[in-house]
Amino acid sequence: MIAHPNFTIAAGTIIPCTLQTAINSTLPGFVKCVLPQPVRSMTGTVTLLDKGTQVLGEVREGLVQGQDRLFILWDRAVTPQNVAIQLASPAADPLGRAGVSGAVNNHFLERFGAAIMMTIIGGSMQVAANAAQNSAGNTYLEYMNSSTNQIANTTLQHTIDIPPTLTKHQGENVSIFVARDLNFSKVYKLSVVSP
Repeated sequence: MIAHPNFTIAAGTIIPCTLQTAINSTLPGFVKCVLPQPVRSMTGTVTLLDKGTQVLGEVREGLVQGQDRLFILWDRAVTPQNVAIQLASPAADPLGRAGVSGAVNNHFLERFGAAIMMTIIGGSMQVAANAAQNSAGNTYLEYMNSSTNQIANTTLQHTIDIPPTLTKHQGENVSIFVARDLNFSKVYKLSVVSP
């Protein structure tokens, strides 16, 4: 049983938030968002996080190949009245799916461009070597073709693991998936207001 439902935001609540900082997953770092609307208690009677509440989060690592969502851990919320609460809750989308989506750059040209170019050059040399069969230049062209293939393989080994980069613009919406009950009973007090 939840002891103070009038002062609790329940685990599993999805809170919308608008990014104040842009996101680029190339490096770890901090992100900040602001609540566009108030968040009420479980009973719906008490506003616990006001509109304008600032939320600080952290991106600890970027994407790996095959991922298109970025994990963010929302750490702390501070209301306009300077009430602070630790969140320790992940980012989600409005449907509760983990992580945030954004524009993903898979760096195809950076990963494969040089190797493709070297393969084309090597193929051209092979064609030239076949055309120059039985000539003195044939041995040289075969050597160059072999060297070009080795360079292409080495280049590919160095660039194949460039991770994708996710970007999301300032002003876009994200969500906070509340991971545990947030209890505000030590912060707020209710009093009866006469009409």
